[in-house]
Amino acid sequence: MVKQEPILDVRAEGSDSSFDGHSSSSQDAKDMYRLGKSQELKRNFHSIPILGLTCVIMCTWMGILSTSTFSLINGGRAGTVWTFLATWILTIPVVASMAEMASMSPSAGGQYHWVSEFAPPNMQKVLSYVSGWLAALGWQAFIASSAYQTGNVILILASMNNPSYVPTVWQGTLMTMAVGAFAISFNAFAAKHLPLFEGLILIMFLIGFFVIIIPLWVLAPRASVSDVFGKFENWGGWASMGGACIVGQMAASAAFIGVDSAVHMAEEVKNASRVVPRMMMLTVFLNGALGFIMIVTFCFAIQSVEEQIIMSTAPYPFVDVFATATGSTAAAIGMTVPMVLMTLSMCINSTAAASRQAWSFARDDGLPFPAWFTRLIPINSTPLPVNAMVTSLVILIVVALLNFGGSEVFNSIIGLMTGAVGLTYALSIACVLWRRLYGEPLPPARWSLGRWGVPINVIAVLYELFSTIISFFPLFAKVDAKSMNWGIAMFGGVAILCVVNYLVHARKIYQGPVVAIVKN
Repeated sequence: MVKQEPILDVRAEGSDSSFDGHSSSSQDAKDMYRLGKSQELKRNFHSIPILGLTCVIMCTWMGILSTSTFSLINGGRAGTVWTFLATWILTIPVVASMAEMASMSPSAGGQYHWVSEFAPPNMQKVLSYVSGWLAALGWQAFIASSAYQTGNVILILASMNNPSYVPTVWQGTLMTMAVGAFAISFNAFAAKHLPLFEGLILIMFLIGFFVIIIPLWVLAPRASVSDVFGKFENWGGWASMGGACIVGQMAASAAFIGVDSAVHMAEEVKNASRVVPRMMMLTVFLNGALGFIMIVTFCFAIQSVEEQIIMSTAPYPFVDVFATATGSTAAAIGMTVPMVLMTLSMCINSTAAASRQAWSFARDDGLPFPAWFTRLIPINSTPLPVNAMVTSLVILIVVALLNFGGSEVFNSIIGLMTGAVGLTYALSIACVLWRRLYGEPLPPARWSLGRWGVPINVIAVLYELFSTIISFFPLFAKVDAKSMNWGIAMFGGVAILCVVNYLVHARKIYQGPVVAIVKN
């Protein structure tokens, strides 16, 4: 693939300039020049739309409700509350480390670009290539999990409105495909309005939180304070309570994944090296605070973990908790509707981030058929990686068919998403840590960790490695083929194919983005 020559514009910082046909600040031009890339995408995002995109993709207050079954079984109410708080605290160093890298190198490639630039020279190619594939795998899983959740919650609402209706597996599969098709279509034909959409959905993100939290505060009978903060339970059959809580921690880990979405949109953000890291940090603080309030409130609203969670046959027991807490099916439906809007928006936003990541990786010859993936099709004067979006839809359709093997198989995708993306976080941060420990130079950053870089990076790497391992654990200690967490099999299969492809073919053509970087 022929590399495009970078274009340098060194006008005064902060001014708007015409850069390769698109509006861009002088700093954006300098960043693109250093990265050795031409400006091909249109910079039409600023702070609020990027905050909306990352907040909705992470959407911790909703994510923790969706995954809380895992932590309630493995830890009970107290385990759920305290593991969430610990996960939030440990996620902050991770996001801070990534925000600094986003300021150093605001590339749509994100993790695989950082690994290529910061890893030891003899490891740059292989680690960058593996990181790119893992990130691509994780983001495709993100699209699938959000589409699956949207479609199935809609069917649950339909069954609540009409008790005689029982959703079938094939209906859930078709709904997953339909949601994915809508998300791809929205990204393609409404891309011009995506920044406006992100601003509006940020408002809905906040409104939806209060639509759920206020009825629970006002109407729900409350469990005791001692039960919520002090009663740990081990329904998963693990050898110790501590082990159960460690496994249950996956629920909170999954609710904090996705902040790198801002990075994958960096080449469409004005003043990216400052805006992107700031919005990443604001996202983790805002989502963490709202998520903590939500999970504490939810735990108070649960009357019996055994009856409402353990014995529940519902795919998402939080809906039944809403109905019991308010004493009204209609109220439960109304409280769940904002979650449908959030998961649909999450699917739209994850499609945007995933397509940019794949486009960037193909730009560096990391994917097969790079000419296909890197082709930008202008729609309403906005150049878009439409082919990458279409590929995501094809992958979603294939993955959705796994639903016929049982919801447990499809739900393993959540563990796959957390594990794959989390490992790319660990790899990229470890590379920056290596440079710091060995005194290797780092690019200048407008958002920097300064002297706290080493301890923050160490905490981030250790936590992400721990979180990656835990993400592949099953719900119960004793498993069979049905209850097994198949995320590890999916992860291992893709990892083996990735390594084999690298050894046989990719190592001959993949050099990584580091070769294009202009050194000062």
